[in-house]
Amino acid sequence: MPSSSPPAIRLDRVSVAKQGRAALSDVTLSFQSGGKYAVLGPSGAGKTTLLRLLNRLEDPTAGALWLHGTPYVQLSAITLRRRAALVFQVPVIFPGSVRDNLCTAFRLQRRSGEIDPAELTRALELAGLDGAMLGRDAAALSTGEKQRVCIARALMTRPEVLLLDEPTAALDPTAAHRLIESIVHLSRTGGLTVIMVSHQPEHARGFGGEVILLVGGRVVEQTSAEQFFVAPATDQGRSYLDRTLPGVAS
Repeated sequence: MPSSSPPAIRLDRVSVAKQGRAALSDVTLSFQSGGKYAVLGPSGAGKTTLLRLLNRLEDPTAGALWLHGTPYVQLSAITLRRRAALVFQVPVIFPGSVRDNLCTAFRLQRRSGEIDPAELTRALELAGLDGAMLGRDAAALSTGEKQRVCIARALMTRPEVLLLDEPTAALDPTAAHRLIESIVHLSRTGGLTVIMVSHQPEHARGFGGEVILLVGGRVVEQTSAEQFFVAPATDQGRSYLDRTLPGVAS
């Protein structure tokens, strides 16, 4: 029986214009609670613009967005960003230890009371790191470890939606694979809605869930990853896979 609860995020006929050019055009999408979504597309397709919209770093020039049924315009940017946390492509690490980074997120949320050490450890473990790393200097970590700390830090705000902007872009293949495994585990065990923008379709394939293909600022496909990588429904989808993963859908 279908759920009567609203989707985690819904967009209705959203458009964004930049310097006279349409970055997004008439986008209607629903992201269901607990779902996994990989947003793919060629360079300039509007992927990052979409993610910035979802985090209120940009506002639409037309259309509307809702977070769990509440219009975005009724939410302050700070409230929205706590509920839909964005992890940027390049890890942004605060000075100090890993613990300091996680505690900063806790304080920015203005939560009362003492910080539970078990919550810090759990956030790290959900992001695929050992809790013993809390005392390490965050600046001395590898790029992959820094990206995981950024994810753990985002989790400290207890978000409903986790937005990831090309999280594997700066990682070597082994580190990227491990990070994707961690994100899949996080989605499965944390009940989060996870929306990941990627320019690497092989990572989206491992991520699973649904694929949203953007071309020229428009949604041209939204289907399961399994379906998309076997038999894309559109010429744009087939062309995209032929360029990025030759032979996959042939």
